[in-house]
Amino acid sequence: MSEPPATVGILGAGRAGTAFARALLRAGITVDIASTRPPRALQHHLKIYAPGAVPVVAEDIAERARDSSGLVILAVPQEELDEVDPAWVAGTVLIDATNTWQDELLPSWLQAAVDEQLPTSMALAGRFGSAQVVKALNHIAHSEIDDAARPDAELSQRRALAVAGDDDAARGLVMGLLVRMGFDPVSLGALAAGRIMEPDGPLFNRPLRREDLLRFAR
Repeated sequence: MSEPPATVGILGAGRAGTAFARALLRAGITVDIASTRPPRALQHHLKIYAPGAVPVVAEDIAERARDSSGLVILAVPQEELDEVDPAWVAGTVLIDATNTWQDELLPSWLQAAVDEQLPTSMALAGRFGSAQVVKALNHIAHSEIDDAARPDAELSQRRALAVAGDDDAARGLVMGLLVRMGFDPVSLGALAAGRIMEPDGPLFNRPLRREDLLRFAR
């Protein structure tokens, strides 16, 4: 695992994005966060739900992230992914924390992958080809993050979270970030393995320990 950067970017300021932000901030990591709202309009929202996070314009998030080792968490609803310009995350390690829900109207390129029963992260890797996509942080409910993130606990006492990605260095960087946030990361291997992390998979929204996840590691 690699040492995580001092600053992490988040695309999406909803319940998941702000929950990630709170956990990062408690771990001493600076957070840049962007949404469809301009930074000035986002300030009050963040003061309530993620005090200390810095509102930025989405177009700047990649440059700011690259200056601090390049991690961006994608926390935008999948039905809104067409609104995310791939240039915004170019050159970053993009953590895919998104999920597919049955009532969502998905972009055509993502729906095609779902219809073929492909892991959605692989479709995102094609869409955001200038970033290294790593699947993580999607199989824990946003409502549980505040309590589950325990940076002061021993690894054996922490909730285990799965990580999948094709690039070893990118996957290691994300695993280092999860350790700093207070989780126990377990690599499942390549990005395709992230299929079992999705809502219909065996890991989704279950409080797991390392030994549970190791049964699925490759």
